[in-house]
Amino acid sequence: MSETRSSTWLAGVRTLLDRLETTQGAAIEALAIAGCDAIRAGGIVHVAGTGHSAIIPLEAFHRAGGLAAMNPLWDPATLPPTGAPQATLLERDPARGTAAVKAAGIKPGELLIVVSQSGINGAPVETAIAGAAAGAIVGAFVSLPHSSGLASRHPSGKTLAQVATHVIDTGVPRGDALLPRPDGSSALAASTMLFTAAWYLFLERLLARLDEAGVETPIWKSSNAPGGDEWNARYFARYADRVAGLRGEA
Repeated sequence: MSETRSSTWLAGVRTLLDRLETTQGAAIEALAIAGCDAIRAGGIVHVAGTGHSAIIPLEAFHRAGGLAAMNPLWDPATLPPTGAPQATLLERDPARGTAAVKAAGIKPGELLIVVSQSGINGAPVETAIAGAAAGAIVGAFVSLPHSSGLASRHPSGKTLAQVATHVIDTGVPRGDALLPRPDGSSALAASTMLFTAAWYLFLERLLARLDEAGVETPIWKSSNAPGGDEWNARYFARYADRVAGLRGEA
């Protein structure tokens, strides 16, 4: 019989998840209020991320059980599978953040959430700055232990946490990985798990705020469940003018 071993990585993730829930509630609630205000006024919520942080815009968009009033700021050139060396360089380029905000068509009063583990790269920092200039309320999902004390790659010298109005600190350690290795390095990243948890904690509070305000919650059904396509058709029609991905555009 094989020996059952406890997981160092999973124990570390559990500790971080508990910390996220117990320490970040006020900031998550503030984002939920901002999101509710935006949707109640007929607007949407924008979600941005480059590199592996783009997993959260993907999770936010057209997801069974998720809200239809979500717009992912999506830049394929900054995703590792399109070419990791180039993507690494491009997520440091502020121009990519400017272009993402321009393409999103953000309106005053809408909520923009920018996701970045380090919070120092030019593209996510500029996305937050440009989004605020467009009138958005800007939130950040970021690791303060990672970004604190590091030099920003944005010309302003500021980090994502310094330019966002509401900051959700995941607490993930610098370097992201949780499993110590014999050579002194670490393996097994935690940021995806913490960002995803932060997203769903936010979404849970947002739905509660919308319910309290008596606002319809435009929730996607699975397109692989009976009646899903018919249910979802109303939301394609409602949000296609604001969300390019619902129109089938690149």
